Amino acid sequence: MTAPQEPDTAGRAGQAAGQLLRRLLGDRAAEFTADVVPGGPGIHGTHGTHGTLEAPGPDWYEVDAGPGGVVLRGSSGVAVASALRWYLRTACGTQITWDAPVPRLPDRLPRTGTAARTTSPYLHRYHFNVCTFGYTTAFWDWARWERHIDWMALHGVSTPLAMTGLEAAWQRALLSAGLDDETARSFLGGPAYLPWNWLASLDGWAGPLPQSWIDGHADLGRRILDRERALGMRPVLQGFSGHAPRELIAERGARSTTLPWWDFEVAMLDPRDPLFEEFGTALLTEQTRLFGTDHLYAADPFIETTPPVSDPADLARVAQAVHGVMTAVDDRATWVLQAWPFSYRSRYWTPERTRAFLDAIPDDGMLVLDLWAEHRPVWRRTDGYRGKPWVWCMLHSLGGRPGLYGKMDEIATGAARARADARGGSLSGIGASMEAFGGDPVLYELLADVAWQGAVDDVRAWLATWTRARYGRATPGLLRAWELLHDSVYAAEGPGPSGSVIVGRPTLEGDLRHELPVHLADPPSPDVPPGLAEAWTLLAGETTSEDSAGPLGRDLCDVTAQVLTHVACARQWRAADAALARDADGFHRAAGELLDTVEDLDKLLATRPEYRLDAWLADARGWATTPAEADLYEGNARRLLTLWGHTRSKLHDYSGRHWAGLVGTFYLPRWRSWYEHIARALETGSPYRAEEFEAALLAQEERWAADRSGAATPGTDTAGATLDVVRTLMPRYRVRQG
Repeated sequence: MTAPQEPDTAGRAGQAAGQLLRRLLGDRAAEFTADVVPGGPGIHGTHGTHGTLEAPGPDWYEVDAGPGGVVLRGSSGVAVASALRWYLRTACGTQITWDAPVPRLPDRLPRTGTAARTTSPYLHRYHFNVCTFGYTTAFWDWARWERHIDWMALHGVSTPLAMTGLEAAWQRALLSAGLDDETARSFLGGPAYLPWNWLASLDGWAGPLPQSWIDGHADLGRRILDRERALGMRPVLQGFSGHAPRELIAERGARSTTLPWWDFEVAMLDPRDPLFEEFGTALLTEQTRLFGTDHLYAADPFIETTPPVSDPADLARVAQAVHGVMTAVDDRATWVLQAWPFSYRSRYWTPERTRAFLDAIPDDGMLVLDLWAEHRPVWRRTDGYRGKPWVWCMLHSLGGRPGLYGKMDEIATGAARARADARGGSLSGIGASMEAFGGDPVLYELLADVAWQGAVDDVRAWLATWTRARYGRATPGLLRAWELLHDSVYAAEGPGPSGSVIVGRPTLEGDLRHELPVHLADPPSPDVPPGLAEAWTLLAGETTSEDSAGPLGRDLCDVTAQVLTHVACARQWRAADAALARDADGFHRAAGELLDTVEDLDKLLATRPEYRLDAWLADARGWATTPAEADLYEGNARRLLTLWGHTRSKLHDYSGRHWAGLVGTFYLPRWRSWYEHIARALETGSPYRAEEFEAALLAQEERWAADRSGAATPGTDTAGATLDVVRTLMPRYRVRQG
């Protein structure tokens, strides 16, 4: 099966937009008209191996709501969907988000007349991170993807990263190069770890990849691309950075180097070796044959590794080789490069080396993603990427770590200020580059407005509109709660939310406080911020039984979980201090309270469909065609969230989550073991045996990763309502309010 060769047409885009309206609005879609007018980036692309790509014009939309219905007009299907989002929120006081998929439409649609045309200042409105295809979408089926593509269109996404199914192109290219099938599928590894193969960080881990997965995801990948393209998006596919199997390198006697990444290492072809171009072009040729192209290719030869060369001229040759593979297959190729290495390995990437690397590629041949622009922007110290078009990205979530967090004011105006700066003048896009997806929905709604308006100058006024759309009302209590959240957790200075002691790994070393995962986050804090405490009380007071299962219940759950995170930290620290003082009574009291808090968190999370380990595991097993495949997929799903790599992996808990079932069956037993080891030592007067405890803990973690008995999580019919659970918790967790 090959990708379609014909360019998109306004008719196809209009049809796709009309179908989106029917999916989202049901029978009420008859009151809306989707009108796609040629002129945006979705009308000019070509998805085959030949053809030209005209310079796209700016994307725009407008709404005409009169007595005959609501006309949603725009330059692409994405623009029409964004017009719907604007109308729903502005005229109807409702919205569609991933946790509230059904809008509350009035019986009669408001007549607003013809609203002023909205034109996005950004050619690229980017979405995804390579890691998202492991931490969030690894086991999504078409139904889940369809909902998310609709969400992307509503939120203005024009340039999504598209990684699903690309393993099929790799398999074909590896077989064509002479590898046997078993070696090829072993190189690809397990399904949850494919993103790190694409990033040249690991290979051959947690596999081999079954053929049924490859075939099923090739079909899924084509379906995703067809829908994205029909709506006017230009997906970013994969380039080639030099990562290749050791067996192939040895067979060809090719020059290569080995690069380490955390607990793993990979073989990278020397760009001067003929195999680099030979295999790279074969891979991209197969990828284009299977999936078509929109001329955008992601490649990151040194995403978190130190290049094996030091001379700027050698770095330039690497860049030219990577881009050369793309242009050998597609003369309209644009290299989409993540700027992460320039920050992550900043000591290596001196101004001279960075200049050489960037200047090796023509300005129109590269698009740079400033991956963490809201916290650690790179554009300022790279001279605006030397004139290359670049995208201001909100990274927001590393690994899906738990906790409320965000830089709301920076997201609202950061891109506009960068564009006004002389060094940022080549800015051409804005986007979300989150490693995991699903938390802090307010940030993604704000970012979508920035993508169309350029900036949101008054965040407090924006929050008032957003609150009304999210809850169907904007009472003084709700508005005050969001002012407090805006001024506390969403005015963060650090790189992430306060670290979760619950997710942290217990230890009997040193001060007996938990080990921090390697991901970037603020230090754990035992103090509940006064603003958070007051917001908790206000949200609980505003929530009704009818609200409990909806967005207000979800936000109440998130705020409650954040309070419990701080309380758990205070209790663990008190328990550790008591243990060090050999105060048995104090330890039993504080440690028992810690275990109670972990149990309470699990009960709270079980009330929300967003936070369920059993759903994650069921999605993983759902792809299997045999029991052995089901066990492999579940093993991937369990390990990624916990040990990540091997038993003593430095990446353990990097993707730890506050999920019902995970908290109750993995984190809680770890803390119980900690409690029991210390209690025995206090009872017998013996020292704390750190090595003995760690060995037992490692074995316990491995048993959990190997378990296939199902996640012990209450079913929907047995989990309590969010509001009911919160009401039982509040009297036991009273905290100081501002």
